[in-house]
Amino acid sequence: MAIPVEVEEFVEKHIKLMISQTETYMPFIKVAFPYSKNIADVVYNLIIGSALSVFVNQYASRMQNPTVEDFTEFGGIALKYRDQVDQFFK
Repeated sequence: MAIPVEVEEFVEKHIKLMISQTETYMPFIKVAFPYSKNIADVVYNLIIGSALSVFVNQYASRMQNPTVEDFTEFGGIALKYRDQVDQFFK
């Protein structure tokens, strides 16, 4: 079963919003995580953790459960944005 288009679009919009806010939060990020060896990983994980919550909630609002394949597809969606996050820290 493929992720419903409206769920995928909602999740992608959320990820894009979080990425666009990363630049705004950059001063906080650098202060909050001074000992992190890879801040890009921290930020990416925060964004994708938030997006995962949105993903699951979108299914719950439709009274459905995501399948293993849906979670795999979510991982593919999330991975598309990895390089954008890395660019903030280069």
